[in-house]
Amino acid sequence: MSNFSFKNKKFPIKAIPTVSLAILISFLVSTFSIFFLKDNKDFLDLNSFSVEDIDYEFQTILEESRFDEIEVIAERSDEICEYFAQSGSFRTFNAAQSQYKELEKIGYVPVIENVTSQNGYNYIVVVGPFENRSQTNNARENLRRLNMDSLEKRTCKKIQNES
Repeated sequence: MSNFSFKNKKFPIKAIPTVSLAILISFLVSTFSIFFLKDNKDFLDLNSFSVEDIDYEFQTILEESRFDEIEVIAERSDEICEYFAQSGSFRTFNAAQSQYKELEKIGYVPVIENVTSQNGYNYIVVVGPFENRSQTNNARENLRRLNMDSLEKRTCKKIQNES
């Protein structure tokens, strides 16, 4: 095998014929595109095309219909609500204690509550209280990232008006 380099002049491709061949090919392609691929001006006139008018039903429905006002139901001002995220329910206190320790490691302040249920789950682990539902959903999302299922719990207390 021969050693290709510019110094020993054994390089197989010569510069002048290669450049002239490239110029010739680009000239032929340009000439071909100019003469054979002419723009026809008839295609530029949009009035020459006949288009059927389409009657959409949704437009008439929107024009004829009335929009009903939606009542926004705000939280009652005579209630104070606290939101919690229940991170688990367990049959034994030791299992609930294990969940409690995991939640403490990630910075939450959990509480173990003793409950009675028909399916035998006697202990639930709850995180909170949170001021609003948005904070509760953020906590639930953090728990989901750690592969912990959770439920939203809300407790509301009525405020007694003294007036």
